[in-house]
Amino acid sequence: MFWEKFVLLFFSFLSGCKCQLIFQDATTTTAFPYVTYPFNPAITTNPCVCVTSGYCNRAGGSLFVPTDGSGLIDIRILNSGTFTSTSSSINTSPASTGISTIIASQSSCQTGLDLCCLTTNYQCGLRFPAVQGASTPVTGQTQYGGTPWFALIMLQSTNAIVGSGVLIDHMHILTVAHKVSNYVSNPSTIKVRLGDWTIGASQPIPAREFTVIRVFVNSLYNSQSLANSIAILRVSPNVPIGLTPTIGAACLSTNQFPPMRCWVAGYGQNTFITGSSQTIQQHVDLPIVDQATCQNLLRATRLGSGFILDTFSFLCAGGQSGRDACTGDGGAPLMCQANAQWYVVGLVAWGIGCGSANIPAVYINVTNYIGWIQSQTVQP
Repeated sequence: MFWEKFVLLFFSFLSGCKCQLIFQDATTTTAFPYVTYPFNPAITTNPCVCVTSGYCNRAGGSLFVPTDGSGLIDIRILNSGTFTSTSSSINTSPASTGISTIIASQSSCQTGLDLCCLTTNYQCGLRFPAVQGASTPVTGQTQYGGTPWFALIMLQSTNAIVGSGVLIDHMHILTVAHKVSNYVSNPSTIKVRLGDWTIGASQPIPAREFTVIRVFVNSLYNSQSLANSIAILRVSPNVPIGLTPTIGAACLSTNQFPPMRCWVAGYGQNTFITGSSQTIQQHVDLPIVDQATCQNLLRATRLGSGFILDTFSFLCAGGQSGRDACTGDGGAPLMCQANAQWYVVGLVAWGIGCGSANIPAVYINVTNYIGWIQSQTVQP
């Protein structure tokens, strides 16, 4: 499934490759080789939260998230290899200036979920095995609840999908400016849906919708080159993080990720130009490409030898045949794993076509905007 990217032609002409993912067999996910810090760990002390049955270590008052992929991986029937998970000692202490995330401490849970009262703070970036009754994903589909921070941005009036984004705390969605800049003056015409997996179909835990009450767009946003295309949506009422395992905040990192394989997810088209949008969330793993290599590869396209990649605004991933993000989901997350937590490092932005070898996709470089994100989320 491809997602939304925009094609930058000779620095100013934009045409519509909007990105989708093309899925093939998974590869090993590699953890950070160096110390990093989450930007927005949950702050609420000792909350009681609802989790998938069997995944609360009651004796220790902690959440049990398997580190070997048990219950989380997508089994590939045609893949004779085995899934392995690597980990390293990573400092996940909060950054000194983070967002305070309110966790909705629960007194009871719906059928199929366990109440888990913690002796520690609730952490960002956690994903749990699917709840009982969830459909089994096929190749290329995420598991039910596998990206609990994934946000669909929709029109209030028609439910048409505007784009995608990421839940970063109890009232803010991170997305790209080119999908929402037209709604700054009338934010309530769009809404955010969280906890969805199959659009328009019944699910074990119903998705929840929230009205957008404010849109923050980076003042340096360039609608032609998509430089600084980053925005934040404030929603109402507050998102009840902790109510279900299908809705949770992603982690953001204050350090850049090294070249490694990460994942993108969304509902975009399955081919460039003539593809169909997906109704079940899809995902694919892609390698992060260093910026110098990315610039050289993009110079070999119609962008030409004079193209200069804006390394503050953008990072690159992909460049493998048949694996990419394309039309339909601008703002969808590029996610990397460190230990048992998931960090959003990029947002789908633009590219040259979709799924071609040696042509990486371009994402908003989220880490470079941490200061801006912090400054906007404390605005009244």
